[in-house]
Amino acid sequence: MLGIPRSTGKTVTAIKNFKGVDLTNSPANVEGGRSPEAPNMIRDTPGKVRKRMGYYPDGSYPDIIYGVFHFKGKRLVHSGNRLYDGEFAVYEEMNTARSKAWQMKGKLYILDGKELICYGKFDGSEEYAVKKISEIATVPTVIIGRAATGGGTTLDPLNLLQPKFISEFYGDGTAVTFSLPYKELDSVDKVELKNASGEWEEKTASTHYTVDLKLGTVKFKTAPAEPAQKGTDNVRITASRTVEGSADKINKCTVSILYGVDGAADRLFVGGNPDYPNMDFYSQKDDPAYFGDTWTCVLGQDNSEVIGYSLVGNYLAAHKSGGEDGRNVIMRHGIMEPTEDGKSMQAAFPIVNTIQGAGAVGRFNFAYLNESLFATKLGIYAITAQDITGEKYTQGRSFYIDGALAGEDLENSYAIAWKDFYVLATDKRIYLLDSLQKVYEKNNPYSSYQYECYYWEIPNISVLFTEDDTLCFGTDDGRIMKFYTNKNQQTSYNDDGAPIKARWDTNAMDGELFYKKKNFKYLSASIAPAIATGFEAWAQVKGLWTRLYDSGAKARYFDFTYIDFSKINFSSDTTPRTLGHKIRLKRVDKVRFSFRNEELNEPFGLYAVGTEFTESGNYKQ
Repeated sequence: MLGIPRSTGKTVTAIKNFKGVDLTNSPANVEGGRSPEAPNMIRDTPGKVRKRMGYYPDGSYPDIIYGVFHFKGKRLVHSGNRLYDGEFAVYEEMNTARSKAWQMKGKLYILDGKELICYGKFDGSEEYAVKKISEIATVPTVIIGRAATGGGTTLDPLNLLQPKFISEFYGDGTAVTFSLPYKELDSVDKVELKNASGEWEEKTASTHYTVDLKLGTVKFKTAPAEPAQKGTDNVRITASRTVEGSADKINKCTVSILYGVDGAADRLFVGGNPDYPNMDFYSQKDDPAYFGDTWTCVLGQDNSEVIGYSLVGNYLAAHKSGGEDGRNVIMRHGIMEPTEDGKSMQAAFPIVNTIQGAGAVGRFNFAYLNESLFATKLGIYAITAQDITGEKYTQGRSFYIDGALAGEDLENSYAIAWKDFYVLATDKRIYLLDSLQKVYEKNNPYSSYQYECYYWEIPNISVLFTEDDTLCFGTDDGRIMKFYTNKNQQTSYNDDGAPIKARWDTNAMDGELFYKKKNFKYLSASIAPAIATGFEAWAQVKGLWTRLYDSGAKARYFDFTYIDFSKINFSSDTTPRTLGHKIRLKRVDKVRFSFRNEELNEPFGLYAVGTEFTESGNYKQ
């Protein structure tokens, strides 16, 4: 903002470079170019602002929207306790809580804190269906090369998601009783012997063998023949042994991310289980239906829980709530390391560092926008690649809206990355952080930069999502809303038929000498032209707002494709319009101006504002 005294005694104040809002400083301390109040405005091009576009209904469901997912051209909606494929419910045992989904190997895996489920095609069918993960969980081979009496080579761990396991034995032609690696079995589900052709043949209980579940043994009536190829297993037994609560270690998790060795997105990591607050679990590579009982990590102390995950380069950051002496971000790196016997390699995810900073709040406000962003009680924070091995703190990125965020329920907020913005929805508003506009803020010296910010007055949003790069949201009353995308179309500027109330307030203008009396005589604004547009100019003096004037139809141009006879203007000029007006504001110490557009189906773009005033004498209240 420029304040230029003139030889005529007039001072000209102009704002040509618009930034974002400042909801942290008082209006008197807001820098020129930022606004202390600008609902429903957004960056157009850097330095210019405009009214946001509106939204329209794109689906309706009987209950709150907890999640919206896309899979092979389908939109799946989690509403209430149901999962919908389009308008049809395909599953009715969902948790009444937010959910998250991940696509892997042609299937969609959905975690809702109650049960991990899978959506896809099963058993050769061409129809899509939903199955609980326990129904399709992988049955691991836990041991091979085992003698009838014991021993053998440990292969894979038990699967937490289901009780079955496979043991392979080497039968020497004399042994009839084979001891499984576990006792107190639920059942022996299948017994197979390898025939002379090297194929497995299933045998029948009672006819070929008997079972002792307590001892965990299978006794054959005739000893299995020694295999033709020495050293190969010829007995395979599938049995079940339930470990109480093992499946719930995964099913009750509430946060998740895809991560793997060297940063590959090929394993599902899950955490946020209230029964295991400082632990998380990871799946087999490319197989979320298999969580080994040894594939788990303990992350700090149990007095703070895992809140969410971020990816920082090839590293996985697990974020914890406060209580870790400030070390609330735990960094891991996926590597391959030798097994205990040194005969093979296995994936491992050792901790490489902990980072100090504010603890995360909320499980659904993590998003990646050139860097990993998340909500804390102090605002929106980031961790960057240089923080991995250094001793740096996490850095704040939302200084200009921290004052407003302090009054928001961030624990239940929801965030996504959309185009160049980090978009955060609370129960009151949407906040946007603009990655194209970064600035150093001297009042937050520990952060390298801040993002310019905006906010939209849209309450009661339950989830955010994107569809074909279009911003969408679900609501507390079961509706799906989709934002318009054509900023040049008049009908893009309504919220489901209601007008969008947008405004841009200037900071408090107090001239070169704040204690002098000012007489404001002229106000001007340059705005984007449109078929129907305009603004009302307001002024705040001594805390009271007064309407100054209406710009009228001077910024409009004529187009036969959109005719509103109440707002018609036959001008063909489609360039930005400068609209000035004489005003009379006398003997004031400071003024805030407001440019408002609250009309239905009217865009509003603000390119510059300016005012002229004189100063004389000292101001007295």
